[in-house]
Amino acid sequence: MKEVRYQLLFEGKVTPEDDMGSRMRIETRASFGAGLDPVFTTGAPQAVLEAVVEPDQYGHFTEHGQIVFGGGTVSFVNEGEGLIGECPDPSLQYGYIIRRIVSGTGAFEGATGYMVSAFTVGENAMLRDSQSAVIFLA
Repeated sequence: MKEVRYQLLFEGKVTPEDDMGSRMRIETRASFGAGLDPVFTTGAPQAVLEAVVEPDQYGHFTEHGQIVFGGGTVSFVNEGEGLIGECPDPSLQYGYIIRRIVSGTGAFEGATGYMVSAFTVGENAMLRDSQSAVIFLA
C-alpha cells in the first residue's frame, strides 16, 4: 500500500443546475506545484474537480463528484455534511467539507482516503478551495 498526499488550491465557478438552486455544479481547476507525487502530475498540467452540491436551508450541504489527475481519477462523497455561512469579509461566504474517496481509475484504482476542503465563494460565484488530502493506493 502506497500513501500519497497533496495540498492544492482549486479555483473556479459555482453554477445552479436548476431554477430553484437546489442543486449546484462546481467546476474548478488546480495547478500543480513542485514536489507532488508523479501519480498526480504525470500526463496533465492541472487537476480538474467537478462536483454536484445539494444545499439545505440551514447552511449545510452534501456533495459528490470526482477529481481528474494525470494518473487517473478519484470519485468522492461527503463525510458528514459540509457547512457554508457568513464570512468576516462581507463579499464572501466561507465553509468546509470532508470528502471520502469511494473509487478511482487508472493509478487510483482501489484508492481510499480523505480530502479536507476549506473554501470561499464570492458574490460573483467564484470558488476558491484549499484542499489537503491523504490517499492510500492499493
